[in-house]
Amino acid sequence: MISYTDALNIIMAEASPLPHTEIALTDAISMVLAEDIISSVQVPPFANSAMDGYALLAADTARDSAPSPIKLPISQSIPAGTDLLPKQLAPGTAAEIMTGAPVPPGADSVIPVEMTKRDNDTLILDAPYESERNVRAAGEDMKPGQIVARKGQCISAALVPTLCALGKGRFPVIPRPKAVWLSTGRELVDDLSAPLSPSQIYNSSGPYGESILPALGADMMWRRTVGDDGDSFREAMRDALRGDADVIISTGAVSVGKFDFVRAELEAMGATILLHRAKVKPGKPILFAKLPDGRHFFGLPGNPVSTAMGLRVFVAPFLRALSGQQPEPMIKATLKTTVKTTPRLTSFLKGNIGISEDGRLVATVLSGQESFRVAPMVDMNTWIVYPEGTENIEKGSLVDCIPFTPLEI
Repeated sequence: MISYTDALNIIMAEASPLPHTEIALTDAISMVLAEDIISSVQVPPFANSAMDGYALLAADTARDSAPSPIKLPISQSIPAGTDLLPKQLAPGTAAEIMTGAPVPPGADSVIPVEMTKRDNDTLILDAPYESERNVRAAGEDMKPGQIVARKGQCISAALVPTLCALGKGRFPVIPRPKAVWLSTGRELVDDLSAPLSPSQIYNSSGPYGESILPALGADMMWRRTVGDDGDSFREAMRDALRGDADVIISTGAVSVGKFDFVRAELEAMGATILLHRAKVKPGKPILFAKLPDGRHFFGLPGNPVSTAMGLRVFVAPFLRALSGQQPEPMIKATLKTTVKTTPRLTSFLKGNIGISEDGRLVATVLSGQESFRVAPMVDMNTWIVYPEGTENIEKGSLVDCIPFTPLEI
């Protein structure tokens, strides 16, 4: 067995971004930018009003005498979206203006309508008004040549307004990796409404994979449950390789038991085994292989928690690299209790991160760490990492945590 770090390095050395493609903005959510997005225009494209009110020259509201109402003739009305450019503002006048409408030349401020009075076509102010108020300057948000989004950035809904403001309807992205999922085991029952026979269990790893893979950055093309025999596995692999899946993921049959056939079948079909067994807990029998056509295969242990851990710790970083993203950072949290672990392994413990009364992130190790126990996952939102060579980590120590699903940081 090799260390967790060495195992991850072997996996990541095989990960190269997928070829990019051009796609429409509406179809690009959750995909990754293949190049920097550079503004070719200024945003806003013109100086415009941030309020419904009156555009004026602030100097026209100054006065040296005793307080008295300030009166300015209203020379024009400027709606938003007008096809006509506003006229030059004549000295000593004001222009009625709506939010988003272009500020007329000669004006340097917009006073909100609720701060004014009006008598027919005359604006009345009770006090002088400051310059450069409520005017959005041209290019104040984005300027030509400005990098507004970086290559490798995941396109989220938060990025959509920016791209729309630039008039970017299509751009190159790295598509989401496609995956095929194979669950092995004659004991697995896919029909969750069917009664179980002796020695049978419901298949939880397949539905789990189907539900979590989109959050980990991949789209599942299909999944299938195969028996504990090479024939059905080979047939499923042939079907997978006929499609355009980027990665094939299986669960079960990767250890050293009589029916653990996955490695032998992969080698028989010409695959190169790059990794088999790592010093991690759970999930020691993790397998990673390169298939003859250059695509990749992950064989995860069949216990549900081992499957979940292998997906999050080994498969997710690989998928992230395929989509062109940078490695995901771990989160630091303060441990709430002292915990003893196995020093010869890197342990990934079911945990929960919360916020203490003083605002710190605190991590709690949940009970029921065995790899067959799925009930603790109800309260789980992180994997707490205990490095190899660590026997005890004391209460109050900072520990590395891998959120259950990736965070955009």
